[in-house]
Amino acid sequence: MRITVVVSHASAYPDPIAFEPGDRLLLGERDSEYPGWTWVTLPSGKAGWAPQAFLRVRSPTEAIGIERYSARELDTTLGQQLIVHNELNEWLWVENRDGEFGWVPKKTTSIA
Repeated sequence: MRITVVVSHASAYPDPIAFEPGDRLLLGERDSEYPGWTWVTLPSGKAGWAPQAFLRVRSPTEAIGIERYSARELDTTLGQQLIVHNELNEWLWVENRDGEFGWVPKKTTSIA
């Protein structure tokens, strides 16, 4: 599906987390603005938001990654055209015309 950016977006996290299936993660707070996202910390100490659907919770404070994940957000500009590859918890995993991938908030886009 193709979409158009109606509100520019700039990532607040320039050094995003990433994990693989089987990686151990510490669980933190759940996002109140975007339900379905949880703050996680990697063994390295690096932290960021991750979709709960990509986690197998083992205890109130620990989970295991069950899918490959990158928290990379894509900076966008008004009018930019993007291709949607996945939608999850009000965020879209998109590709721009330069072949760059990342997450953008769904509310900043409109169907092209």
